[in-house]
Amino acid sequence: MHSFRSALVVLSLTCAAGASQAQAPAVSKQVNLGSFATSSVSYGNSFSVSGGTVSSIGGNSFAQAATFYDTYTFTVPDVGYSSFTASLDLGNFFAIQGLQARLYTGAPVAAGTSWKTNPPSSSSLILSWNTNAQTNSSSQVAIGSGPLNLIQTDSPLSAGTYTLEVRGQVTGTAGGSYAGVINVAAVPEPSTYLLLALGLGLVAFQIRRQPR
Repeated sequence: MHSFRSALVVLSLTCAAGASQAQAPAVSKQVNLGSFATSSVSYGNSFSVSGGTVSSIGGNSFAQAATFYDTYTFTVPDVGYSSFTASLDLGNFFAIQGLQARLYTGAPVAAGTSWKTNPPSSSSLILSWNTNAQTNSSSQVAIGSGPLNLIQTDSPLSAGTYTLEVRGQVTGTAGGSYAGVINVAAVPEPSTYLLLALGLGLVAFQIRRQPR
């Protein structure tokens, strides 16, 4: 009986320790990019660590054991975008574990929101969390340099508001960072297609006029 009670005490302490280590998702930084004036926009974040607390540059502070969530909201103009790519610059990426991204419509949802268990009514998921982009699976920290596509879609984005959400965990004792570029391509206007058709027609006409 005594050993049974001891086992119960050990189990209770283990569960309590596990619960104390669990951390709620942390809203690290929320950025409104507005309507893109160019086809490329930079995004990213840097973190410092002191005494187990992470501070996001220009954002909030949270426990280092927590998963951070950064959101980048932008507006698509009436013409729409034919493609969307968020690339990661490996040369400016270090000491972050499990970096992932997803894309959805509307304003930022609550950190940690799951479309599977509790889908928000105000947003629609376009791209779910991508697989880990890290190239070193043993340490889960990226190595190398140059761009790496973090998330990408060739499906058109119609006019409206969208949010790129990034999450991960800062593992460095001094901090960490990530940076990248968002690239979009506008849907050609009808006049563009008309000019292209006229140009092809003129080329075909000139070819026909050439003596054989």
